[in-house]
Amino acid sequence: MEQKRYQVFISSTFDDLKEERFAVLNQILSINCIPVGMELFPAADEEQFSYIKKLIDESDYYVVIVAGRYGSPSDDGVSYTEKEYDYAIQKKIPVLAFLHEHPGQIPSERTDPENAEKLDAFRKKIKASKRLIKYWTTADNLGARVQTALLYAFDTKPRKGWVRYDPSQDSSQLSEQLNQVKRLNEEKQITIASYQRECERLKVELEKSKERESELIKKQSELEQLSKHRINELEMQLQELRKDISVLQTQLDESLENERILRLQLAQSGQRPGSLPFLAELHVKNEIYTMGSWNDKPLEWLVLEVLPDRALLITKDCLLQAPYSKEHVNTTWEECSLRKEVLPQLLEQIFDEDIERNRVLLTKNQNPDNPFYNTPGGADTDDMLFMLSIDEAMQYFPDNEARVAYINGETVWWWLRSPGSSGLSAAFVYYDGRVGADGSHVSSSAGGVRPAFWLNLKS
Repeated sequence: MEQKRYQVFISSTFDDLKEERFAVLNQILSINCIPVGMELFPAADEEQFSYIKKLIDESDYYVVIVAGRYGSPSDDGVSYTEKEYDYAIQKKIPVLAFLHEHPGQIPSERTDPENAEKLDAFRKKIKASKRLIKYWTTADNLGARVQTALLYAFDTKPRKGWVRYDPSQDSSQLSEQLNQVKRLNEEKQITIASYQRECERLKVELEKSKERESELIKKQSELEQLSKHRINELEMQLQELRKDISVLQTQLDESLENERILRLQLAQSGQRPGSLPFLAELHVKNEIYTMGSWNDKPLEWLVLEVLPDRALLITKDCLLQAPYSKEHVNTTWEECSLRKEVLPQLLEQIFDEDIERNRVLLTKNQNPDNPFYNTPGGADTDDMLFMLSIDEAMQYFPDNEARVAYINGETVWWWLRSPGSSGLSAAFVYYDGRVGADGSHVSSSAGGVRPAFWLNLKS
């Protein structure tokens, strides 16, 4: 009885499945079959595809392996792997398909996200063909399942195959078979040489990896030593800072006592404690002073900062509610209607006397980007009355409770001049005093207006 050797065509993508193809090739050789495939032409093109079709015509069985890549596209956009599959179906060659069982777990370097939809469609086409389909996860279980499937196909779908030399055969037929065997031997030699080169490359990469690992271990040790040294330095600096804090606390206690004495002297002289001309002498933060008027009543201001020549004041509570911008559009502090229209009107209404108004300094305000969302803050502005920025609201108030503001005895949220999470929103302070860096819609009319200004202490 003649002993057949079947020719099996292996179809798959190449670079990502070298290990898997090698395992399949060994299993096919172990059952005395002849494997052929992409090892001869890893970079396929249209000219080579004609030769590929000839090899498929000569093969008894066709094996397709699908993993995480769709494969190199031909001129019509279809990968050569899918074109080979379609051609084998067309030629009625028994097809054995092996799909990766968990494509979502394939490493990213062995996938092709740009062609993910085409790959998914190709997998669905194979599943819908109702041909023999097996699933695999590793090179080893893939090789074993290919061998099992082929042995089953030999029994259920026997093919012509190749047979040993028989003198009774026609000499031309034997000559053709001899040529094919020579060609297959050449292919095997090329495959073996390719794998030998790959092994050498992997050895070089392994040595380089070992060297890099050694360098990283050395650097890690150096960094640990530096970290310990830096921690010791910081601990020493912390001790010094604690000493400085103790000295400053003593000085602060002395300053508070001096302030108490000065206030007593001021009360005896008959002057009003909130009188702003006395502010430069006292250097008192977080005190309430009166200047100007609102709704026919003296207007109270909270002192946020005192410098030798000027002091930063903000109204104790919100004066009114108004939108940051009349229209719901992208805007900045420089362009918003709150700055251009509302605050100039308030300046005129609050300070009736020229003497008071002249003490309001024209201030160059920086308008930094939102520190949490990087929303552009816009250009610097020259302002007399202005709203605080996010940074200023967090700097000048000691805690959330200190930021709470009211209108007519009810708490309200109030605007800051910084942008929110986008140009359509502006930052604000919540009812409970928290800073809302994400912002509220610029067109909201519920936002409280709590203006601030720098007071000239020289005049």
